[in-house]
Amino acid sequence: MTASLTCRKTLSLEAGSVYAWETAEGATGNILIDPERSVARPCTVEGITLGNMLLDKNIGNLENPDPDPTLRRSFLIAASVIFREGERQGRLPDKITRTYW
Repeated sequence: MTASLTCRKTLSLEAGSVYAWETAEGATGNILIDPERSVARPCTVEGITLGNMLLDKNIGNLENPDPDPTLRRSFLIAASVIFREGERQGRLPDKITRTYW
């Protein structure tokens, strides 16, 4: 099964950059990437973090995973796409579209 993901930067805050993400299947959410570009957390549209789940790319670990497997998987895919593109470009991107399996 092939799916796609679109992420776009919606806000730049002192706490980091907020990205809205959407899958082709209709799942949506927001992620806050910290200013050091190493920690991702689910957040509101305004950048207020939700729950305790976070992905720290420096240690490659998901902490306090959400019990909903669909939300957890979508969060991991979106965060990893943003991190990877940030590494590739040397800065956080404004918009990303990816196809994955």
